[in-house]
Amino acid sequence: MLLHETPHGDRTWEPRTTRCTSTTQSTYAQGHDAKLRKFLVEAGVAGVQVRKSEEKVVVERDAVRIADDLGWGDDVRKAVEKGRGEA
Repeated sequence: MLLHETPHGDRTWEPRTTRCTSTTQSTYAQGHDAKLRKFLVEAGVAGVQVRKSEEKVVVERDAVRIADDLGWGDDVRKAVEKGRGEA
């Protein structure tokens, strides 16, 4: 999440993750989907991009677009709008 931006455009960021370190046979371990949803909503409300890494590839996208890929787009979009006071 963005901590500080100078008048010259320099930015200081704080890394934020779901802190999930376990591996699973399915897509998520119990409770991990809730952590990821919360993380995506917080990023969406803050208006910051989310980096998703898979092996050696890192993709930076809007939080709602990542949620769309997971089938949660409408839910996360509504929560982001509510968090921004738009709903």
